[in-house]
Amino acid sequence: MAESIIELKDVNMTFQRGWLMRRAQLQAVVKTTLDIKEGEILALVGESGCGKTTVGKIMAGLLRPTSGEVLFKGKDIWRMGREEFREYRRNAQIVHQDSYAALNPVRTIYHSLSAPFLRYHIAKNGKEAREKVAELLQFMGLTPPEEFLDKYPHQLSGGQRQRVVVARAVSLRPKLIVADEPVSMIDVSLRLSILDLMHRLNEEFGIAFLYITHDLATARYFVKGGQIAVMYLGQMVETGRLSEVLQKPCHPYLQALLSAVPVPDPKKAREKRPLPLRSLEFPDPTKPPSGCRFHPRCPYAEDICTQEIPALRPLDGRLIACHLAEKIPEWHLL
Repeated sequence: MAESIIELKDVNMTFQRGWLMRRAQLQAVVKTTLDIKEGEILALVGESGCGKTTVGKIMAGLLRPTSGEVLFKGKDIWRMGREEFREYRRNAQIVHQDSYAALNPVRTIYHSLSAPFLRYHIAKNGKEAREKVAELLQFMGLTPPEEFLDKYPHQLSGGQRQRVVVARAVSLRPKLIVADEPVSMIDVSLRLSILDLMHRLNEEFGIAFLYITHDLATARYFVKGGQIAVMYLGQMVETGRLSEVLQKPCHPYLQALLSAVPVPDPKKAREKRPLPLRSLEFPDPTKPPSGCRFHPRCPYAEDICTQEIPALRPLDGRLIACHLAEKIPEWHLL
C-alpha cells in the first residue's frame, strides 16, 4: 500500500461575512475527510462556490481550518515545528487558475523561477540558478529557454504562462501539487498539452495531484485510473474510483451533473435522460438547507432528507452521502 501524503480528517472551514452584529457565517467546508496517497491523482469536482478551492488551500497550508486535522505523512501540519512546516510547504505546491495573477508582473520569468532554487539552497548562486531555470523551461516545452528567461508575464501567451506556473510548482520536486482549475482560462486547443504535461510529472516524478475542476471531461481525461471526490455546498457527497463513479453515479447530484454534459453523438443525445431537478437555483451558502443540503433540488427527496444530515458511508465500492442511495434508479453514462 502506498503511503498517504496528505489527509484531511473531519475538516471544517467557516468564514465570517458582513460587519458587526449583522455578520453571517459561511460554512465553506463541512466535516470533510480526504486522503491522497503517494503518486495518486484525485479529482475534486463540483459547482462554482461549493468549496473546492478552499479545500485545496487547506491542503497546501494556505488556510488554517476552523477545526479538524490536516496530516502530512501522518503529522498535523499545524502542530509542526518551524523546520518541519518549512519542509511540508516545500512538498505541497499549488498551481493557480489565473496564471497572470499568479506571476509578479514586474519580475522576469527567470526571477520568478529562480526564487525557489535560491531560497532552498538548491542553487549556490545566480549563475547556477539561471542554468537550472533554463533546464526547467526546456523540460516544460518552453524552447529555446533563452527566449523566455528575461521576458515578463505579459509577453507570454496564456498557455506559456501556465507552463511557467507549473514549472514553479514542480521546481522543488514536491510530493503534492494542488492544481486549481489549471486549464479553465486556457484556449481549448492548448488544454490537453497542459494536462499531458502534468500527467508526465505524475508518471516520471511520482508527484501526487489534487485536480480541482468543474469540468468532468478534463477530470476524466487527466485522472484516468485515479480517484474522484464530488462536492456540493461544502460537503463531500460521493467519492471513489473515477471510472466506476462516472460510469454508474449513485448520488442524485452527480447524476444531475452528468446529465447536463452535452453528448456529441445526436443519436445518443436524443436517448439521454435528463434528471428533472426540483429547482435550478443554488441555495444561499450562509443559510444552508437542513438535513441533506441537496434535498431542495433533489427529485427523489423524502422527509428524512429534510431532517437528517446523511453520513458518508460505503456502498458498491465507493463512499456516498445519501439516505436513499439504494432506492434511487440506476443512471448509466452513455
